[in-house]
Amino acid sequence: MNLKKFFLLTASVAIGSFVGCSSPDEHVLRSIDKPVVIRDGKFVDLRDGNEYGVALIGGSFWMTENLRYADSTSMPNLKGNSWCHEDDKKCTKYGRLYSWTAAMDLNKRFNSTNYYNNGSVLRGICPAGWRFPTQNDWLNLIKNVNMYNGGEGEGTSLKSTETWEKSDSVPAPTNRFGFNALASGRRNNDGETFLSTGRIAFFWSSSEKDAGTAYGWQLRNDVELLQQGNFYKDHGLSVRCVANPYDLAVSGSLDSSYLEKIPHEYGTLEYNDQTYRTVEIDGVTWMADNMNVDVKGSHCYNDDKENCKKYGRLYTYEAAKSVCPEGWVLPSSSVYAKLNTFAQTAAVLRSTSGWTDKASKGLNFWGFDAKPAGGRDNGDYFDLKTSAYFWTSEAVTNGNGTVMWINYYETKPSTTAKNASNEFSVRCIKK
Repeated sequence: MNLKKFFLLTASVAIGSFVGCSSPDEHVLRSIDKPVVIRDGKFVDLRDGNEYGVALIGGSFWMTENLRYADSTSMPNLKGNSWCHEDDKKCTKYGRLYSWTAAMDLNKRFNSTNYYNNGSVLRGICPAGWRFPTQNDWLNLIKNVNMYNGGEGEGTSLKSTETWEKSDSVPAPTNRFGFNALASGRRNNDGETFLSTGRIAFFWSSSEKDAGTAYGWQLRNDVELLQQGNFYKDHGLSVRCVANPYDLAVSGSLDSSYLEKIPHEYGTLEYNDQTYRTVEIDGVTWMADNMNVDVKGSHCYNDDKENCKKYGRLYTYEAAKSVCPEGWVLPSSSVYAKLNTFAQTAAVLRSTSGWTDKASKGLNFWGFDAKPAGGRDNGDYFDLKTSAYFWTSEAVTNGNGTVMWINYYETKPSTTAKNASNEFSVRCIKK
């Protein structure tokens, strides 16, 4: 696949590519004989056989685990300058902690002497084809995460859902983009103290501040942001490696299992002997399941009751107006417009499964969990697995009502006019 085609594809799948949940051939940039290969979301460091997860965030590939490389024979600058955490004797959980000079692959005399690298791009301790992140790499990560995280704070978005101590002052971590930052703490330069495990993650950048300190970045359990700081160069901090798509050969789909662990805090509503999930999104409480109340003017897709269990029922406009529980209403077009503005892209509203494999990955970032339930027109069923249609409350004009439409190929949801006798899904919102 040539690079022009690559960028057209990534533009078409938008957020799906942004977080690395693309279909198998979207990132096959160069021939398989490239020395740096990501296969099925994993990269193997040929130096020592260690395997790392990989995520695509904002056009850059990031390792989703802290580096573990330790061969001081091949890289003498590592000798005595990298450590496993005190309760992680083989570095399997948290990765290694490196001094800044070890991470940069520099003689340790630069722990107290200026290197004057001026932010240049360096490989450092990273494998061939990868680089030690610059300040700009970290700033771009923040910028791109904040474009799609609904304002929750980039730190919340980047932290793993595991290893972090709970804090009542900030929301629970979401790992919304698969970065999977663990609360790995650091090693102090006193030579014996490991601290902040469970509360803070520290990462080096390639930029030094002065002779004795270099810039790094930290995530805290009680802060929603990814914060810049400067740290003594002989502290032990974690290392993440980053790469451009140009430098890698990628085959298969990137790992998306982290999406199932995003906390949505679903509520429940009992109605008509059925249980529906509810979820608050941008100040509006939605049903997170399609209505499944059997009334006149409604059908199961292909008249199959199993489809009603999976996707809910399909309703005419008149039927749709009658099925919301007391205290709940059919959303207006403006409510759907607000949802779409918040989401910015259809992929974050789509369910993670059930859609055609021609689609980019559904991400279900906010728990809306839109299923591709299709529709019914004059007795004919259509668009199962390719589209979700939801009636709005707008009045019928010239025989047409208004539906919100999410399909498998458009990056943005849209509203469209449909004959009021057609049958589509219904979501209700709390008054």
